[in-house]
Amino acid sequence: MENINKQTRRQVVFVSILVVSATIFYFLSLRLLAGIYCYQAENFLRDGHYGLVANSLKKAVRYQPEDYKIQRELGNASLQLSELHRSGKTAFLLAEQSGDFYRRAIELNPTDAESVYGLAKAEARLEDLYLHLYPDKTETPYKPMPYFEQAVRLRPNGITYHYALARYLYEKGRTRELFAVVRRLVRIYPPAYPLMKKEAFWSPSVSEACKSGLLEAVRENIYAKHALFILSSISAEEKNWADAISHYQAAMNNREFENTAGNYLHVGYLYLKNQQTDEAETFFLHALHISDEVEKNIETLYSYYKNEGIYERFYKFYQNISPNFALSSKMDILIARSLMDMKVYDHAKNILTELTRKESSAEAYYWLARIAEAEKDWDSMELAIQRATMFDPKNTQYHLIFSSVLNRLGKFDRAEEEAGFAMQYQKNPSPGFFSHRAGIRWAKQDYQGAIEDWKAAIRLKPDQADFYARTAEAYLKMENRSLAGEYYQKALKLAPENTHYQKRYFEITGISR
Repeated sequence: MENINKQTRRQVVFVSILVVSATIFYFLSLRLLAGIYCYQAENFLRDGHYGLVANSLKKAVRYQPEDYKIQRELGNASLQLSELHRSGKTAFLLAEQSGDFYRRAIELNPTDAESVYGLAKAEARLEDLYLHLYPDKTETPYKPMPYFEQAVRLRPNGITYHYALARYLYEKGRTRELFAVVRRLVRIYPPAYPLMKKEAFWSPSVSEACKSGLLEAVRENIYAKHALFILSSISAEEKNWADAISHYQAAMNNREFENTAGNYLHVGYLYLKNQQTDEAETFFLHALHISDEVEKNIETLYSYYKNEGIYERFYKFYQNISPNFALSSKMDILIARSLMDMKVYDHAKNILTELTRKESSAEAYYWLARIAEAEKDWDSMELAIQRATMFDPKNTQYHLIFSSVLNRLGKFDRAEEEAGFAMQYQKNPSPGFFSHRAGIRWAKQDYQGAIEDWKAAIRLKPDQADFYARTAEAYLKMENRSLAGEYYQKALKLAPENTHYQKRYFEITGISR
């Protein structure tokens, strides 16, 4: 009897395990099938097949009807189909369908912010479509605002939701509420400020709201360093250099270990803008001492001083700091350029000439050519730029300058050749290259060649009236008045008020315009 009871118990346990296993397997198989259809939907979504996305998700929901995520994705697919559809009525029905799916998702999970946000977008879509389909209506039964606000409450740090709410408020002209949302958005995420400036709702008032949000972020230590940098940039845009300096230094005092040479250069530049040059140079020097790119930073400093027009001060600063660093010949060229800015050409020439004795520097010869150009010493310019092309034979700019000075000296054949080299080494020659060579060919009385080049320029820039006028004059030189008139007519279409073109067109055709 005892053996029979033991055997019965074993059978009961076995059957129980079998039933439980079958039940688990059943539910797992349902989840697996739903997962397969969801995966299929993701692939269709990636390829933009939104109708197939919806079909796959509907199959998935048969196996997992209580899965709020599937309901939400059905809402997303229906909304995307609505936005793609051209028919207002069909788009409206699809938007309604998307709202139903989102509501079902919210019933299953009331705290899912994504579903609430989806419903807000669906309601906003329905609101717009309703007014489009029923233009005689002034009110709409669709109210997206509560759902936008609910999404923000559920995800108080949700950047996307705040953006969407701000855009909606702007569209509805609710500016006071817009300012509050913008202020809150910038407070919770200061890096949003630059993106905000690109929005349609950007205005001076929105800017002020952003400033308030940034100051709150600083007080609450939310991305405080970043917020202070932005406040500094705002003050700089307003040319309030004192505040720009104050905010920037406060930023640098926050998490000091993150400061780079670039930060010290920038705060120095702000001091330079505020005409506090001694303070600026203290920061510049510190930047150079901690920098891994000293020469690049010195070039940056040169641009700072040049922008402020204080060339002599840069030269003095460079002379003071250069003994502290091992600098290359590039810096000799830079200091020569600073002397050129001051029109101290002889000293600049001495530095560059000495450099050419040490090494074959195409750039040094280029700047010697620029000095000769400033002094209108065309022969010296020709010699210097020729040497630049020898040491850097594929430099388009050097060949173009060489061509220009040869053209000025009346050496047209060589000028044309150098223009050809300039175009040969330029990946995509600009219209100006062709027009330059056309001018040389004109001077050589090669009018057919000039026409070919100006036509090439026209193909690259068909809205340049001057190219048509020059082509017309070249045709006139070839005694082809018909084509000359035709090209002047084209020039006049682009520049109808040009009196010179009008006069020449009348002289060629006898037709008054």
